[in-house]
Amino acid sequence: MEIQKYEDWMRPQIVALFNLEYGSDVQQFDEFFERFYEHPFQQKQGIRIVAVDGDKVAGFQSFFYWPVMVKGIKTHSFQSGNSLVHPNYRGKGLFGKMLNYIHLPESSVHHDLLIGFPVDASYPAFIKNKWLNPFDLQWYLKTMNPVLSLLANPEKSLTLAFGKPTSAKADSDQSLIYVSQTAAYDEYRFGYQKGDYYRFTYKNGNDEVFFELKAQRRKKIIKELIIGKIIPSRSESALVSAAIKELIRVIKKHSNFTILSVAINSLSEDLKQGVLQNRFKKIDKKIHFIAKGKLADDAKDWSKWWMFRADIDTW
Repeated sequence: MEIQKYEDWMRPQIVALFNLEYGSDVQQFDEFFERFYEHPFQQKQGIRIVAVDGDKVAGFQSFFYWPVMVKGIKTHSFQSGNSLVHPNYRGKGLFGKMLNYIHLPESSVHHDLLIGFPVDASYPAFIKNKWLNPFDLQWYLKTMNPVLSLLANPEKSLTLAFGKPTSAKADSDQSLIYVSQTAAYDEYRFGYQKGDYYRFTYKNGNDEVFFELKAQRRKKIIKELIIGKIIPSRSESALVSAAIKELIRVIKKHSNFTILSVAINSLSEDLKQGVLQNRFKKIDKKIHFIAKGKLADDAKDWSKWWMFRADIDTW
């Protein structure tokens, strides 16, 4: 068994491995693989690691380039994702070995930070591998217009109000750690993942708060609008609260969703108060956030890490 970097001949086997695990359509996932890993934004920077047994791919792990900003500077950071081990090779520690490979000299990989949002099944393996779990993303919900949402097409009306998600550069608080907004990153993200996305910027004098949102259906009836990202020019609860209040007003004026939801860093009081002041209710649902690397080891105030649902590759 050998742990090594990805080579092109392995692609059909990796696609088949995902199909075996998730029952996905082979052609559709192969096309997704092309959009996700072979896009110019990702192709030369992303890291793909495989476990091979001769000419057979036994496992796959990737660290895709994800531009995290720290004190206004873009770091060399990666998000862990798409981790799989073939059923015949489980229980042999392959997942841990693939995670460790990025730290070996022969990998020739420089990184300032690794982040991840693991599901419950893989979370223990990351913790065993000495990743940190400084906080979770806590979900909050706000009831909007449950009755009217059954009669309307909220996505269409909101598109008319907000327009298409054009590229936007958020003017952020330099003390925050967040995922950068750039035209190249936007073109990549909105290219590999399809959906109903929206953007809204609240302005008050010199203050701005940038929002990214996504609409989705639950059980074909519940029409949910997710606040996937909030980036303020100042991390102050009063500003965040006022911006969310205005966002809600605009949404209600132009559309009818069943619920509005947001997942926030559970340590950030500015975010938490801004959400609670707009009568969101905490629910029993979280997303794990994990980190590893020098920037994680040196972190002194995790409340400044403004990570959101939109920062996950599946957004």
